[in-house]
Amino acid sequence: MATSVINVRVSRKVLWISGDAYPLNNIARARQLVWWPPKRSRVIIRFVRKVLGLLAAAVLFGGLVHAATGLLSLLLLGAFGYLVYRLVAQLRQKPLYRLVIETSSSSHTAVVSYHSWQIEDLIQRIMEAIDNPLAEFAVQVENVHVGDKIIQYGDHNTGKRVGL
Repeated sequence: MATSVINVRVSRKVLWISGDAYPLNNIARARQLVWWPPKRSRVIIRFVRKVLGLLAAAVLFGGLVHAATGLLSLLLLGAFGYLVYRLVAQLRQKPLYRLVIETSSSSHTAVVSYHSWQIEDLIQRIMEAIDNPLAEFAVQVENVHVGDKIIQYGDHNTGKRVGL
């Protein structure tokens, strides 16, 4: 997950989130959705299953090839280290809060943050700007990007960029 700072502003009846524009009169609803990380018990159970599978494969492979015990031990240790790293990374995951802008045609996830108060503040400001056409604001938000980034249109077509 990569983070970046994006600008969110309202000016002249338009909500700007980075380079995306949403006319305020087309916004039907702004809401917050929460993505919760997997439960700790499930993550630990998956880890134990993977370690047991790794040990079973090592015993099976070690019984077939007696000469490569040093290499097998090194590979086993490396795989175990990777599994521990993944366990710690999954246990440290925080919930993600998404600002979803629903227009008359569809809904869009506009901002993703680790902080619920940022999303709640943005929703409040957007609703006030819808009620008051003269309202203007500008906020910088740390946006979390989850997964691959795909840009298939426009002058800056990058295709699929994995892991950004």
